[in-house]
Amino acid sequence: MKLLYSLILFISIFLVSGCSFNQIALGPDNGKNYTVSYDDSIPESLKEIIDMSFRHSSTKDENKTRIFIKDFNSTNYNIYAGSSLRSLEGEVTASIKLEIISNSKTNNKNIKVMKRYNSSELNPYAEQEAIRSLKEIIDNEIFNQILLEVNFFEM
Repeated sequence: MKLLYSLILFISIFLVSGCSFNQIALGPDNGKNYTVSYDDSIPESLKEIIDMSFRHSSTKDENKTRIFIKDFNSTNYNIYAGSSLRSLEGEVTASIKLEIISNSKTNNKNIKVMKRYNSSELNPYAEQEAIRSLKEIIDNEIFNQILLEVNFFEM
């Protein structure tokens, strides 16, 4: 019984210590190595979210990893179905191009986020508010995708 208890304890300690899960997040010290450049098409709300994590710097330094965010495109699409004259659902899609350049390697990535919402709301102001909140959610998802791509690039 003592051998079984020792074996279970050893396996559990091995599994807990052997797991190398790291949370993907950038702290204030990690933002020093990046230079972020934006295109004119990037909205201010997305710039604010990105600038909170990466220290936006316009200085050119060869040791810094350069991140270019460009070609933001956002579209709304209504989906009509059934016998009603109104749309049943709407779709908000946003896409950007991300380019990460370091000393020795380059990574280009297209990020696209799509969200659907119910558009059978009788109040048009409520529908506009739903679209506005979806755009905030899409901005946060784009930011999370950028963090993920930068973390994969640094590995």
